[in-house]
Amino acid sequence: MSHPQIARNAAVIVGVLTCAIGVLHDVVNIRSLLRAAERGEVAARLVPQLVVNIAFAGIALALPGLVLILVARELARGKRMAARLALASGLFFVVSGVAGYLWQPIPTVLIFSALGALVCAPLLLWREEFRLD
Repeated sequence: MSHPQIARNAAVIVGVLTCAIGVLHDVVNIRSLLRAAERGEVAARLVPQLVVNIAFAGIALALPGLVLILVARELARGKRMAARLALASGLFFVVSGVAGYLWQPIPTVLIFSALGALVCAPLLLWREEFRLD
């Protein structure tokens, strides 16, 4: 298996995982918010705004994963633009994970940094192999 194909496989795996995490984030947190509102723990007037915030957060998690899935075929061909897009998505996850951990030090948040590193490592190690335009 060539290095660009390894990068493609990493991008697909991380892309699918982050899309699933984004959808799961929306489903779990919106249901939890609605149950909390029914119990009176959250003011009813805040629920619509919080639902939109949760939905956008889930989209923000899933969208870079979708980009990774979409550029995976071009990564296997060694395309430079695909490598740049995948690297940007991976860096987004690395920075988001570190920022989340610094904001609230919960070790599981660093999973995003690990997923981002999984995408970035092959792209940076074998960057000479992504030269096709």
